[in-house]
Amino acid sequence: MRISTLGLAAFLALSSSLPALAATTADDAAKLQASLQAYFGKGADALKITPDGDGFKVVLDVTPMLAAAKQAGEEISLSPIEMNLTPEGNGKWKIKHDGPLKLSIKGKDQMQVDEAFENFSMDGEFDEALGYFSALDMQGKNITVSENMTDPAGATIKADGKIESVSAKATGVANAAGGVDAKVTETFGPGTMSENITSDKEPPFPMQFSMAGASLDATYTGLKTLAMLDLLKFMVAHPDKATIAKDQPALKTALAALLPVWSNINAQATINKLEAQTPMGRIAAEKVGIGLDLNGAVKDGKFGETVSAEGLTLPAELVPPWAAKLVPKNASVGFSVSGYDAETPVKAALDGADFSKEEPIAQELQDKLFAMLLPKGTVDVALTKTAVNNDVYELTAEGSFQAGPAALPTGKAHITAKGLDDLMQIMQAAPPEAGLQGGAAVIVVAKGLAKPDADGKLFWDVQATPDGKVLVNGVDAKNMAK
Repeated sequence: MRISTLGLAAFLALSSSLPALAATTADDAAKLQASLQAYFGKGADALKITPDGDGFKVVLDVTPMLAAAKQAGEEISLSPIEMNLTPEGNGKWKIKHDGPLKLSIKGKDQMQVDEAFENFSMDGEFDEALGYFSALDMQGKNITVSENMTDPAGATIKADGKIESVSAKATGVANAAGGVDAKVTETFGPGTMSENITSDKEPPFPMQFSMAGASLDATYTGLKTLAMLDLLKFMVAHPDKATIAKDQPALKTALAALLPVWSNINAQATINKLEAQTPMGRIAAEKVGIGLDLNGAVKDGKFGETVSAEGLTLPAELVPPWAAKLVPKNASVGFSVSGYDAETPVKAALDGADFSKEEPIAQELQDKLFAMLLPKGTVDVALTKTAVNNDVYELTAEGSFQAGPAALPTGKAHITAKGLDDLMQIMQAAPPEAGLQGGAAVIVVAKGLAKPDADGKLFWDVQATPDGKVLVNGVDAKNMAK
């Protein structure tokens, strides 16, 4: 489950504050209902707000809003959500919810999805000045998911999953340069999922997945929450293409205020003891890590990602005994791309857009946007945290280079290795049908170009030059083939 605090923020984006620490009245509830009209439009009837001591009881029942889906041949139902809101003054609100939650979706094409929380609770403080939560604590217990669907080819997919618990905490503070700096931490308890694919043409393909737990830590810098809520208000007031086309200047103003959407997002996720039982055998990892570092629509564009796995295990059925020592135990790869300008093309596209047309951005402008994205004609690419190893060998790589559509790649890389002799012996001893003898010959050539490191490893410094040469420890790669 992915918890969206922005969705809750949209619900609580109140246009006026009410006095705190005083008994609320029916008139106060009516004012609160009216203030939310701009965010719910015709769906405002889904809200029932009544006074409750010094706060309000709010029941959100979206069933009336889902009637259109039913008319289109689909059925969607969400159990009513009951919350308690207490105004604290200065545009701050306490929010509480505690109860079960169920979602059911039935599609036209034999598709049924059911999700349920045995219990889902929220306890936090929403700050109107931020358009976000200054603090939020959400807990879910015994989350179940069931999916049944049939694809156009006639294959039936059935999946059932369960997660024992989910916990999420979020905080938000104002960023001096604008927007909100938010931190979100999520923790997932043990979980399982089974999936089975059946078809008249193929044998059944059952799979079972499990994890001991997972976690996510994310930091959002300069998140433009208020602008997001203003854009939501615009879209509610302009529900179709015709009304949007008539009010293009207001839409462009709302979209311009949203930029750069965020300054940076940095997230790190970990999955512990991930295991998959498949018809081919058991695949497992003690730990899987995923990282993301992403700038918004700013001039100093940056995108980076890391993926790692520790304690890898592959099915014995897929790995013959002679190849067991070739299978990596740990692997990681990381890269980043920077040096591009995300702000200029986005602003140019927004300025030149005509939302009354089928293609809002003319082809002539589209052709210019890519050049705006790469003002230098190249991007800077860095390779980081890249390694593969087991008890026999270890390979690592890092480097940086510049690349673009109209230029030869240039840059440097540093590659290290150990255990090559043992690796070569395994390849040479492999059965002929495995085709690894050529790999052993490559290792012989690589060792000839290598230099010894201080810790006994071999290394290769690789350089791509502007004139198209590739040098390996100073030797031109073209000469290697002679």
